[in-house]
Amino acid sequence: MGIVVRQSLKAGVGSYLGVLVGVINQMYVSTEFLSVEQYALSRILFENSLLFASFAHLGTPFIVDRYFSLFRNDDEKHGGILSFLLMLPLVGVVLFALAYWLFTPLIVRYFSKNSALLVDYHFLVIPLTVFWIYITVLDAYCRNNSRIAVPMFIREVYLRVANVLLVVIFGIGWINFDWMLYLIIAAYGFAVILLIIYIGILGKGYWRWPNQTILTRPLFKQMLGYGSFTVLGALGVNVILFIDRTMLAGERDLVNAGIFIVASYLASVIEIPRKALAQISIPILTQHLRNDDFVQLEKMNRKTALHLLLSGGLVFLLIWVNIDDIFYLLPKSNVYGEGKYVVLFLLITKLFDMAAGLNTEIILYSKYYRMATWIIIFTALLGFFLNLWLISSYGFIGAAIATSFTTLVYSVLRVGYIKYRFGISPYSAQSIQILAVFGVVFLFSYLVPAHTQTPLMAMTWIVVRTGVVCGLLGFYVWKWRISEEINGLIDTVLARFK
Repeated sequence: MGIVVRQSLKAGVGSYLGVLVGVINQMYVSTEFLSVEQYALSRILFENSLLFASFAHLGTPFIVDRYFSLFRNDDEKHGGILSFLLMLPLVGVVLFALAYWLFTPLIVRYFSKNSALLVDYHFLVIPLTVFWIYITVLDAYCRNNSRIAVPMFIREVYLRVANVLLVVIFGIGWINFDWMLYLIIAAYGFAVILLIIYIGILGKGYWRWPNQTILTRPLFKQMLGYGSFTVLGALGVNVILFIDRTMLAGERDLVNAGIFIVASYLASVIEIPRKALAQISIPILTQHLRNDDFVQLEKMNRKTALHLLLSGGLVFLLIWVNIDDIFYLLPKSNVYGEGKYVVLFLLITKLFDMAAGLNTEIILYSKYYRMATWIIIFTALLGFFLNLWLISSYGFIGAAIATSFTTLVYSVLRVGYIKYRFGISPYSAQSIQILAVFGVVFLFSYLVPAHTQTPLMAMTWIVVRTGVVCGLLGFYVWKWRISEEINGLIDTVLARFK
């Protein structure tokens, strides 16, 4: 367990450092040095590459996670699975490149009227997609060799720092916009090289033909079948996440897309606690599922949902009570500030989704995991048609409504299916208490005056409101004994001052 703990701690540090760099980049550096159109273009290229990579890799990262144990043997060079993992995505790359070439006239026609800048650079998504495919595949190989820290650092820190530096270099006039994009893509290519070098340093760079006594024809078919099914789920998730801003660029323009992207990035901060709590809870969750212990599963899920609602609600309050000052501090605040209510819509739905606990993980790690994919596919299609309908009439507000409704449907379907299949629910009496506490704290926070005239005053009021929200929320949660864990922590701290 020593190596697991060390790798997890290092990866955690890298993850939070990456979040910090990402916030600085997306909220201040890119919005300062790039025009709204340039910012939207760079994000759409990046996000579309994630979308395309999610199916062009043919499920290879999922295949290695599920089947690597069959090949694990250093003496046999892991049965040549590394070579297989590098060759399989090549098929997907060729198919993707061919499909993209065939659909290029449609792509140009769709974006030429409202987002001509995107037409000039849309082809860059091809190399970016290829690099993303191999970053995810090599990352999965490292993960299955019990090495997650360095790949995490490369993916979460190096790529973001490289992006920040190149945007700054563009901003001070050393390179033009074309070269900034080319060098950002080159940075992703270099990330692939770094991962290959790292695998070599680990002594896991086993370059041999796959062992056909292990990789038999039936197993190969099984792997492809599993990969194909998981691709549908991954594709659906990425469609839900990214289709709205691409459709905004096509149906409206890049300015609408840029406003929506900044607002959605700000709202996504609420989900940070969920990722950490999910990683901690998954081993316990899978054990309860394996033992068919649904009583303990519901108890754990309710406790997790409670703390997700608390942490998510805290972030919700901190963002929304300070929203005007946050946008005031942003570069080009007169433009990006138009997305204020996009933030509100997305915060509400993300908080509702967090309050549902680990419903996604429960379905995914149960024998009914296929249902998760069908739910995702349905909601992805729903999101696509809602965006198509609402964006044309309401712009980025329409995209926010479509995304919010899709997320709500996605969450309700998961809650309903788990209630039907396992007879458990994530909600409890404490959930109502927490919502009541949020309402009280929200009203009190608005007693703090707002007289923003300078950046210093804006930052001062943010600090004051944050202190009021945290103090009041902490007091009420402790006084009403909503969470045993939080009360125990607060009592321990208070005891030290007695």
